[in-house]
Amino acid sequence: MLYRLVLLHKKLLIIATLLSVVSALFGIGIISLVNSEIEHVSDSSSNVIEGLLFFFAALTAFLTFSVISQYMLTKLSVQIMVSIRENMVQRILSTSYEQIEKVGGHRIFATLTKDIEALTATLSAVPHVAYNLSTVLLCFAYMGYQSWQLFLWVGGVLIFAMVVAQLLMNIGIGRFKAVRELDDSLFKNFRALIDGGKELNINFNRKRFFYKDVITPNIEQIKKSTISAHLIFIVLSNWTNLVLFLALGSVVFASQLFLAGIATEVVVSFVLTLVYLIGPMTVLFNTFSVVAEGIVSSQKIENLQLSEDVLFERLDHTLTPSHDWQHLEIKSVAYEYIRDGSDEYKFSIGPINLSVSRGEVIFLIGGNGCGKSTFAKVLCGLYTPTSGEIRLDGKLATADMDRYRCHFSTIFSDFYLFDQVIDAQGMLADDHKIVEYLVKLKLDKKVTVNNGILSTTELSHGQRKRLGLLLSYMEDAPIYIFDEWAADQDPYFRNFFYCELLAQLKALGKTVFVISHDEHYFTFSDRILKFDSGEMEELPRKLPAKAATDLAALV
Repeated sequence: MLYRLVLLHKKLLIIATLLSVVSALFGIGIISLVNSEIEHVSDSSSNVIEGLLFFFAALTAFLTFSVISQYMLTKLSVQIMVSIRENMVQRILSTSYEQIEKVGGHRIFATLTKDIEALTATLSAVPHVAYNLSTVLLCFAYMGYQSWQLFLWVGGVLIFAMVVAQLLMNIGIGRFKAVRELDDSLFKNFRALIDGGKELNINFNRKRFFYKDVITPNIEQIKKSTISAHLIFIVLSNWTNLVLFLALGSVVFASQLFLAGIATEVVVSFVLTLVYLIGPMTVLFNTFSVVAEGIVSSQKIENLQLSEDVLFERLDHTLTPSHDWQHLEIKSVAYEYIRDGSDEYKFSIGPINLSVSRGEVIFLIGGNGCGKSTFAKVLCGLYTPTSGEIRLDGKLATADMDRYRCHFSTIFSDFYLFDQVIDAQGMLADDHKIVEYLVKLKLDKKVTVNNGILSTTELSHGQRKRLGLLLSYMEDAPIYIFDEWAADQDPYFRNFFYCELLAQLKALGKTVFVISHDEHYFTFSDRILKFDSGEMEELPRKLPAKAATDLAALV
C-alpha cells in the first residue's frame, strides 16, 4: 500500500530528491573547500578573501537547497498521509459488510488509529531519510574520489556494520509485529470495557476477573514487548555511533600502518567527511524504529483484505432507487456462514424461493437463531448468497449491488444511529418535517434538530429505536426491513408501529419486511414466512380464534 501511494507522487519525490542531492553536493563542496583552505593555512600568498566568498556562497546555496528540498519532501509526506487516510476510508466503505464482520470491528478500528498513526510517523520521517541518505551516498562517492584504497578500507568497516544493522533491524521488525498483534487484543478488550459496561458493573467478580486476568496481562505483555522492540533499535542507534568512531580510527591508523603513501590532506578530508557524516548517519539509524513500525502497519493493513476496488467516482451523484418496481424474485437462494477449519458448527439458510410484489407487508417469524435475520441481510445485499440469485424486475442484484441496496432502508437489532438525518436525495432533511416526526414519536422533548443534524442520540434503547425509525422513514426507500423493532417499545408505540405505520407505508406503495414475535399483530401482514433451522415456508394468514379476538380488543 505504502509503495503504491509513493508511486502516485513519484514526480514530486524525484524533484525533491534531486534537490536533496544538490544540497548534499554543496555540503560536500563546503568540506572540500575547508580541506583546501587547511592546506593553505601557512601559505601567506593565498587569497583568503576569495576563499571566504566561495565559502559563504556555498553556505547560502547549501541552506537554500536544503530548505527547499526538505519542504517539498515534507509536503510530499503530508500528501501521502492524507492519501492513506482517504484510501483507508474508501476501502472500508467499498468492503462488504460480510467481510468487515469476518475481519472484526476491533481490528479495523485498531488499523484506523494505530496503523495509520504509525504510517503517518513513517511518512513524516521520509524527508529526513531522503535528505540524509542522499548526503551519506554522496559523501561515500566523495571519499571514493579522494582515495579508492582508503575508501575500500572504510567501506569494509561500513559493510560489516550494515550487515549487523540489518540483522538487528529484522529482529526489531519481528518484535514490532508481535506488539501489533497484541494491540489487536487490546482494542478488543477496550471495546469489551465499553460495550460490556452493564455486565461488568453488575457482576463484581467478572469486573475483577476482567481487570486482573484479561486486560492487565494484555497491557503488561504490550509493555514488555514494546520495550524489547525499542531496545533493539537503541542498540542499533548506538551501534551506528560506535561504527563511525571505528571508521575514524581505521582511517587514521590504516593510513599509518598499511597505506603510508596516502597524503595527509586526503586523510584529513576523510576525517572531516566522516565527522560530517555522524549527523546524517545518526538520523538514519534513529528513524529505523519508526520505519519498522510503518512497515509492520503497512503489512497489517494489507492482511485485512479490504476491498481494492475503490471506484468512488459515482459518489459525485446520488443513486436513485426505482419506486415503481413491480417484482422481487428470490430464486434458489442459499447462504452458509463460512467458518474456519477448527469450527465444526455450520449454519445455513435455504435454498429459498420467493416472489414479492410491490406494496406487500411480509412478516418473518420463527424462533431465535432460525435464520430470519440472516435471510434479511441476504435480501438487502449485506450478505452475498452462496448460491442462487436475486432479481429486481428481472435485473440481477449482483450486477450493481450499490444500486440494488439503495432500494432498502433497514433497522436491525444492532443498528447504529447517525447524527445526520438524510432524505431520499442523500441531502440533509428538512427540519420542519423532522420535528413533525419527533413530536409524533414523542422525542421532541429529548431531541432537537438544526439543519438536519440531531442534537443527541444518547437515549434509552427504546427511544433510540424510535429515532432510528425516524431516520429510516426520512430516507423514503421503496423497501423497508424492521428487525424486531417493536420488541423494546411500550404498548402505545407497539400499536403505532403495527396498526398505523405499516398501513401508512403500504398506502405509499412501500414493501415492508417485519421480523416479529408479536403474533397478536400478524393479521396486519399480507403474508407470513416462517423460518425453522434455516428453511422457510409460507403460512396461511388465518389466525387462531383467540389471537383474532385479542387483536380486535387491541385495535
